[in-house]
Amino acid sequence: MRSKALYFPYISPPEGNWLYLMLLYWDQLSSIVPFELADSPERLPPHMHILMKEGLIHPVTPAKFIEDIDAFGLPFLSYVERRIRRKTPRQHATHSKTSIHIEKLGHIAEDLVELGAATPAHYPWYEMEPWVANAFMSYLACILGNLPEIDSVPITNDESCLQTLRGGSYGRYSLLDSQRRTVLEDLFPFPKGDVDIPGIIKFKKKYGAELTHFRNEVEELFIDLSAISDCYLREEKRQMAIHKLKNEIECISRRLQETWPGVELLDVLAIMGASGSIVTHLHGDQSLAAGLGAFSLPRLINSYLERRQQRNSLFNHPLAYGALLRRQMSQPNGIVRVPRGR
Repeated sequence: MRSKALYFPYISPPEGNWLYLMLLYWDQLSSIVPFELADSPERLPPHMHILMKEGLIHPVTPAKFIEDIDAFGLPFLSYVERRIRRKTPRQHATHSKTSIHIEKLGHIAEDLVELGAATPAHYPWYEMEPWVANAFMSYLACILGNLPEIDSVPITNDESCLQTLRGGSYGRYSLLDSQRRTVLEDLFPFPKGDVDIPGIIKFKKKYGAELTHFRNEVEELFIDLSAISDCYLREEKRQMAIHKLKNEIECISRRLQETWPGVELLDVLAIMGASGSIVTHLHGDQSLAAGLGAFSLPRLINSYLERRQQRNSLFNHPLAYGALLRRQMSQPNGIVRVPRGR
């Protein structure tokens, strides 16, 4: 099962909850970035520049790959030709235009111009109507994602791109992405606040194994949901699945909460409990020293190990990452830092 994702249709993913959730869900998130911008990331939006600098988004430069892809662009050109023949120019005409970098188009740029589907703008950009641009970026993301060097699931937060995918041979990506986005956003609603980029890096590094188990578990659900053709039955199944997942994650969260304070306290007691004089010196509290005297060090260690074992068993649960993520998001200095009121 793939552990990486390739974002489309834009160069920079939109800043917001969806982006940060995807960063926390996939081992690696990439975006299709022309070489001139990958080489000069300061020209990108500030959040994209930071995410690339910190290694949270990896640039995929299309020029390195598309020239070696056999018959690149031919299926897309056929799609555009068929759609143009089926509809009148008036049905296609829109006031808005979308720009695409020539490096992404490669040798089919002039073919699109001949079809009347694109026009040269300020070099190195070509302008085209949104339906053409969305269809092409959907095609490009699927083609690049299937390359062994990239091996990534195409993902988007743009519903119009999903609609384009549903009509083609890559329709399975559309169905999976739609289910994935809906379920994850329901499970993990981000609180309002500033996202701590170093916090995301640290969290993913610490809980990488738990993330893999979690993603494998829920991706199986997304596959099952995508296989249901009846939209009403699919929605009913999805709501039932979300309810079940929330309950299980909440249960794990409560059990982790019960073990965490005990483990942290016993970490201290195991060190300090051997000598009541140390506690007395630090706290000046004879009653505390007397209380510690009632416990033998072996008993403290056994209790500590039992709590450790309980917590580790919870970490092995496939949904543990969901509980850990919720816990981290709820902390004042966690992944999301809620600004204080003045």
